[in-house]
Amino acid sequence: MLKISEMAKLANTTRRTLIFYDEQGVFQPVKKSASGYRYYDYNQVYALLTILGLRDVGLSLAQIKAIQAGSQQSQPELQQALSKITGQLTQLQHIQAILAQRLAAQTAAAPPQPYQPVVTALPAATYWCSRKAVDCTEAEIATLFAEFYRELGAAALLDTETSGFITDLPVTNPGGYMAASFRILKATTHHADEPYIPQLERPAGRYVRVWVENTQAGIDRGLRALQAYCQAQALQPQPVLWQLNAGDALVTHGATKFGWLAYALA
Repeated sequence: MLKISEMAKLANTTRRTLIFYDEQGVFQPVKKSASGYRYYDYNQVYALLTILGLRDVGLSLAQIKAIQAGSQQSQPELQQALSKITGQLTQLQHIQAILAQRLAAQTAAAPPQPYQPVVTALPAATYWCSRKAVDCTEAEIATLFAEFYRELGAAALLDTETSGFITDLPVTNPGGYMAASFRILKATTHHADEPYIPQLERPAGRYVRVWVENTQAGIDRGLRALQAYCQAQALQPQPVLWQLNAGDALVTHGATKFGWLAYALA
């Protein structure tokens, strides 16, 4: 026979947990002394480890009880538990892919030259888009950012290479950036908890873009470089600025340290 402290140590849990499970009828000792001491059998450790495992993947006590009962009435609880675990596995697989992508990026080729505009062909892409636009202030962007990613799910934050902003800003007006209104973008490669977030299509085609440091000075320099380049090359970009993150974690205003500023060419 095992004392409660011995069973807790064997199963790597706490005495308080075993008392709570006993009170809730989830896991009970084989014997209680007249003075209230609990005693367990060694063979009970297997059932206890199962209960602890179910708890660790997020099942409630009611769900665990239903699984223990094993009756027809427990099928809805089992289905709910299975759906929850499947969702967690999907999230973990997504995080695994993102971490592998980041690891590979550390050994990738050197980044492009900053502030040197180029014309390149980009494929079509679909983005989730925030429901509203806000001004370029720390408070407004942070609030919108929190609301947007609350809908998408926290794991979406890890995949920074497919996020960014969109704003109506002609290439001829780089000085208007700080007064413009922004909407948050997130590529639809990540599973969203909310299926009704608005979507926005970026069409395939030729884009003029520039690699910049995502600071006010860096963005201003990049926008002016794009303006000068388009004038020199007689390019006529559409009046919509795509600001896309690239690389490491978000550092300020919902942006990575470096990123792309891009305009679609007419």
